[in-house]
Amino acid sequence: MKLLRDARLTARGRSVELDFVRGIAILAVMGFHFRTVHTGYALVDFVEYPLKSFGREGVNLFFTLSGFLVGGLLLRQYAQTGRIGARRFIVRRIFKIWPAYYVLILFHVIAGRHPRDTFLWQNLTHLQNYFGTSIVQTWSLAVEEHFYLFLPALLILLAHFRLRANALIGVMAVLCALVLGARCAVVARGDLQAAFAYTQYRIDSLLFGVLLATLYWMKPDVWRSLAARRGWLVGTVVLLVAWLALATRHVALDESIGFTLQAIGFCALIVLVLEHSGGLRTSWMYRAIAWLGVYSYGIYLWHSLALAPGEFLIREASALGVPPLAAWPVVLGAQFVIAIALGYLTTRAVEFPFLRLRDLLFPDLRERSAPARRDSGAVEGKVEGVA
Repeated sequence: MKLLRDARLTARGRSVELDFVRGIAILAVMGFHFRTVHTGYALVDFVEYPLKSFGREGVNLFFTLSGFLVGGLLLRQYAQTGRIGARRFIVRRIFKIWPAYYVLILFHVIAGRHPRDTFLWQNLTHLQNYFGTSIVQTWSLAVEEHFYLFLPALLILLAHFRLRANALIGVMAVLCALVLGARCAVVARGDLQAAFAYTQYRIDSLLFGVLLATLYWMKPDVWRSLAARRGWLVGTVVLLVAWLALATRHVALDESIGFTLQAIGFCALIVLVLEHSGGLRTSWMYRAIAWLGVYSYGIYLWHSLALAPGEFLIREASALGVPPLAAWPVVLGAQFVIAIALGYLTTRAVEFPFLRLRDLLFPDLRERSAPARRDSGAVEGKVEGVA
């Protein structure tokens, strides 16, 4: 089986399949947050339903994908060298995440859209998921930041004991089970906010991605066997969709076992998209969603700025007597255009230049000359997870 062939990479060396997954996630997040017009038409409600219902699940998908990609960066190095270069890894992640993030924080300080005590110290210390922030979308970035510190430390410890793939998988599985148990306990106490936002209750979504990356880089035969079971993968994704449609409205159920079930389903989705996209990857819709994935981090950071224009258009349409059915696509479309434009411009102006500087100052030192554990080794430093 030929996996992730070089011909399937975009011009920037990225995997179009993984960008497609990112694109799905950012569409879910944007649609969930954007303001809309109630039209009273069942067909419009049907079309709008997937856009307005799965923003939290889009973040969960980002978590699992990030665990797969970021874990893969370290696990590939461990598979090749038997060690973990944690310091360089953390520095490279700082160049990836912090510049665009702190530009956003600086903008809000200057713009004065929120009182500073509602976001500034929380976001500067990356504790906003514990203490709250008025820049609400950034809570998940704190979970990611904590994960970037936890995972190298964990892998360094495991590498000290020279544990191999089976042991790594066992450790990840035990940690996921412990997190699930702790989250169920806090949900049972009624603290749904902690179960949703605190790192110790959410990190299993990322660890499931790391577990999948362990199979990819260190158990290639198992990965190929898993990828070959297309029917099982499709069935798992169908069950995931059923859960999203029917069970996520039950918040306590979803925040307890639901996050775990979603992570398993998203792992199946990642494998399915990577291995079985086939001719879909050449379609304009697939490419358009993948293009959004390239700019998903910037869009995620800045999409909240599209909400005020959306609210303004709703008020103006109502004042002018514009029929709701005519206002609906304008209001929703304008917000998508604004958010995507902001994400594109800030990614080009901030994220990409800092990535070039990072690669100049701290180049990726993994052994690219070593025999690839995959047929093409496309999942590498250029294909990095964002959330």
